[in-house]
Amino acid sequence: MLRRFMGMLGMLACVLAHGALAQAWQPARHVELVAASAAGGGSDRLARLIQTILQEHKIVEVPVTVMNKPAAGGVIAWTGLNQNPLEGHHLAISTANLLTNHIIGRSTLHYSAVTPVAQLFSEAIGIAVRADSPLRSGSDLAAQLKSDAGGISAAIGTSLGNAGHIALALVTQAAGGEAKKLKAIVFQSVSQGITALIGGHVDIISTAASNLATHHTAGRIRILALTSAQRYSGTLATVPVWREHGLQINVDNLRGVIGPKAMTPAQIAYWEAAFARMAATPAWKAHLEKNQWNDTFAGALASHKILAQQYDAMRAGLSSLGMSK
Repeated sequence: MLRRFMGMLGMLACVLAHGALAQAWQPARHVELVAASAAGGGSDRLARLIQTILQEHKIVEVPVTVMNKPAAGGVIAWTGLNQNPLEGHHLAISTANLLTNHIIGRSTLHYSAVTPVAQLFSEAIGIAVRADSPLRSGSDLAAQLKSDAGGISAAIGTSLGNAGHIALALVTQAAGGEAKKLKAIVFQSVSQGITALIGGHVDIISTAASNLATHHTAGRIRILALTSAQRYSGTLATVPVWREHGLQINVDNLRGVIGPKAMTPAQIAYWEAAFARMAATPAWKAHLEKNQWNDTFAGALASHKILAQQYDAMRAGLSSLGMSK
């Protein structure tokens, strides 16, 4: 509720600021929105959704183009922003890798070296088992992790140290287990990990809730708990959060927009207002509901605070895995 309240204040501040500053600056030519993934990847799909809504609703009058800069976990995409520091025409989709790259030493780019323009939404991490698993609840899993964390095999998606891996480490640590003993198995895609779970080749999977929702609803798997502060609505309304099992876990897989460090107040105000208008459209809200995304919109100031909180949480998780530099 606090984050939602902050988001509402952020949206109001964006609109007020836009009225005062937008006349001082607005895009004079095409805007480049960088996605740190190849075509079809998560950041690419989000960037193209943003592009469509901004253009179709005439929120931004100049053309918006999507530029794909994959590889290096987003490092290339994000460091490139500061090569055009003063123009205000270069933005990028941000993900949790913006935080974890720095924590594990993959990149020297800290989130404070760019400008958080807006947080668009967040995804909770779900930890799920096969439908017939003897682990019937989050409490059952917590007890198993405490007694023998290495005795559970876990699919975590595409890379060690991602949000799913961090969430599982924090759950293990909160339960009293040793996160370094986790048997994490990396798959080339989340779908492969889910297939392995359904086939009985791994015990659990830890990934974004949106990846699990269809299989959970169909009864092929059971989501034991989510890492959000409160329960979801809709199809996942019956899934508890870890706090209901006595574990204070809150890990968000964040999605936002960032710009160069040297953006001016007028440029920030313009883009805050633009994304606030986008977040209020029925088209955006429909995609939030469809994809099980949490509406946690926040402007620049609140975004910086949210990133700081998540940086600390993810550092704790990666430290428990022995991956923090």
